Amino acid sequence: MKRRLWLIPLSVLAVFLDVFVFPSLFASGFRPLFVLSLALAATAATKVQDGMLVAFFGGLLSDLFFHPYIGLSAAAYLTAVAILYGFTRKAGSVRVLVIPFAAIAAAAAELMIFGFSLAIGARFDAMRLLRATLPSVVCEALLVYPLSALLRSREKGSMFVR
Repeated sequence: MKRRLWLIPLSVLAVFLDVFVFPSLFASGFRPLFVLSLALAATAATKVQDGMLVAFFGGLLSDLFFHPYIGLSAAAYLTAVAILYGFTRKAGSVRVLVIPFAAIAAAAAELMIFGFSLAIGARFDAMRLLRATLPSVVCEALLVYPLSALLRSREKGSMFVR
């Protein structure tokens, strides 16, 4: 457990970027979820437990700023981690496949959050879905590979190195 404790401050930093930095950098609702990218990268680079830790704590902290219901982002991020782990476990050591698998997992998380927003009374906006969610998914998936390389350099025993 001690080796995973450094992931919690990293999750707090990712939430800070999500809440204060990215909204001012990007326009028209486009906002990549750095916490989700970090959770997926931790899953791909180290162990699934590391990704779950980042997804859970980062998701709960994100919910304090973004959603009226605590646990919404955490549930979506944990689902994305489970999807990525399921894909990468089958693919083995093929690093290139992490990006499309991460895109599928990020899309699932974004659509879960979008669906939850609709369920709690938000108005359906197809243009927001295309204009903001799709670019966010692409950005989150593209962030996974460099982040996982950074985490792999910090950790030994990657799931990609046999």
